[in-house]
Amino acid sequence: MKLFGSVVAVLAVGLLAGCETPPGAPGATTSSSGAGAGQTLPPPPVAERVQPLPSPGPDKVLAVVDISDQRVTAVRGYADGRPPETHHWVASSGIERKPTPLGAFYPDFLSPTHVSSIYNVPMPWSVFFNGNIAIHGDPDTRMLGQRASNGCVRLHPAQAEVFYRMVEDVGLRNTTIIVRE
Repeated sequence: MKLFGSVVAVLAVGLLAGCETPPGAPGATTSSSGAGAGQTLPPPPVAERVQPLPSPGPDKVLAVVDISDQRVTAVRGYADGRPPETHHWVASSGIERKPTPLGAFYPDFLSPTHVSSIYNVPMPWSVFFNGNIAIHGDPDTRMLGQRASNGCVRLHPAQAEVFYRMVEDVGLRNTTIIVRE
């Protein structure tokens, strides 16, 4: 597993608009008056959280998997001055008994025509980031938008190919995948 240090993960996730910061972490928001004084405030409603991500930097990719919304946002920065390339996709993450792991990760390896050795199903355009967990295409798109996998993050195959190519272009160590509730 390629999990960053907890402080780096908290800071990286906290930089993203609308992300709730754990109590006591740098940037945590607490109430200062009333009955709930000192308690961490709940995250804002979904509509307020859907904001553009910051550019990941030149020739880098940042992907944020939002479990609660079943969405993936991927942003690629360019060194040549072009504006960042941003994509928003509907996804399917892990079911309750096999959840997608939360945290900040580097991808481990790429496999454009992967077939699961565990479930014997196609996983096209796989970007593996936590052992056997990947962001990949799923030819059966009926379950997109709801939890349906055994821990992976499923996308429409065409969208998975776009993400795969972004990661392939910048490299594994220039890609960050953040999975959050």
